Amino acid sequence: MANVINMSKNQKISMIKEDGTAIKNFFIGVNWDQNRYAGEADIDFDINGFLTNADRKVMYPKDIVNYNTYGDGSAYPWVEFSGDNLTGDDSKGITFNGKHYDEYFIVHSDSFPKDKSDFTICLTIFRAVQRLQNFGMVNNATMTICDYDDPSGTKWEFDLSENEKFEKLNAVEMGRLYRYGDGFKFQALGSGYVGGMTELFKNFGLDIDEGRD
Repeated sequence: MANVINMSKNQKISMIKEDGTAIKNFFIGVNWDQNRYAGEADIDFDINGFLTNADRKVMYPKDIVNYNTYGDGSAYPWVEFSGDNLTGDDSKGITFNGKHYDEYFIVHSDSFPKDKSDFTICLTIFRAVQRLQNFGMVNNATMTICDYDDPSGTKWEFDLSENEKFEKLNAVEMGRLYRYGDGFKFQALGSGYVGGMTELFKNFGLDIDEGRD
């Protein structure tokens, strides 16, 4: 059985196997369950990936991986994306190593863009401001990262729902995968935003307008 390690904010881990060799392919999965305070409207969580260097600036769309940019994936040979799960319904997503994930990335380090150093994984709620939704309306909002090729090894989990400070937020940087020596490290971030995708994207140098329902 996999060893599950619960991560704390700003914790950094070396992405290596138990034998000390570097992990080559990373599975990054997210989950959420709508709770009884959510009302009648479904909550549409989305996983977003921002490809950056230290300046944290992105070019749209080539440096962003999400439901709006990925398409058939041909422009992103280094990452696989689950596609959009609109409700957290377990009929979508993937069952991986005995656990269901609502949305996920699989990052291939050997083909990771050579001119980039970081891949920041974020969770947003689609049109959260317009729908008056926040993370307090979901339970079990977690992110898991592990070795895609050997998921029986260590899994690292970052649990958003355990921190009451996130209840009023509707966008969060969960963590970042970044180059370190000949391999990668992962840092749990937990940086939250009020204002949904619009405020999150500003921190990566972009101005967007989600529009209205």
